[in-house]
Amino acid sequence: MLFRLGFCRFAIFLQKSLYKFGTFNIIYYLCSRKYLNNKIMKRVLFTLCMVLSTILIMAGKRFTIGKYTFEITSPTEVELDKVDKSVSSVNLLPTITYQGTTYRVTSIGKYTFCYCSSLTSVTIPNSVISIGERAFYKCSSLTSVTIPNSVTSIGEYAFRYCSSLTSVTVGNSVTSIGVQAFYKCSSLTSVTIPNSVTSIGSSAFYYCSSLTSVTINSDAIVNKA
Repeated sequence: MLFRLGFCRFAIFLQKSLYKFGTFNIIYYLCSRKYLNNKIMKRVLFTLCMVLSTILIMAGKRFTIGKYTFEITSPTEVELDKVDKSVSSVNLLPTITYQGTTYRVTSIGKYTFCYCSSLTSVTIPNSVISIGERAFYKCSSLTSVTIPNSVTSIGEYAFRYCSSLTSVTVGNSVTSIGVQAFYKCSSLTSVTIPNSVTSIGSSAFYYCSSLTSVTINSDAIVNKA
């Protein structure tokens, strides 16, 4: 009886914790009183809970390879979390192997390259889906950036104060450009916004004093950009 009570509490905890992973309905189904009375189902549930709890433990774990720190976001994916501030040229690979497991690099996190004043160039692989808030904030030596077709969103203030940035190529899968994403990129001369973009945040290109040419999709929602 005590085992069942403790086990039920543990299962309820996993229900709440795993809701964001889309497995809530599965756990709820298995944890119904009807199935807890079946020994086989108890064993299945126990095994499932162990697997899912391992995923929970791994999610959020960070590891460092050279000058780069990654955060595990799923059993097969990582986010580039932070880099050594001394980096000058970055060629980010689409996959990283750590302790025998290969992960896809699917995002560049918040503040990842923030204040990397020596960074002049960066290659973003086609595995990356999102560029986080202030990801390249005040990278004052960065001169150009190509955002691949895999990227769907550019976060708020992502390239703010990148004063040496002269050109930006925005991939054709980007749907949103965040608030002040390119604010005060004073050397930026031209930018092309692809047809995929439906939202451009407030002041996205504000104080881009050298900007002389902007090609923009007429259907995009521009909020005082």
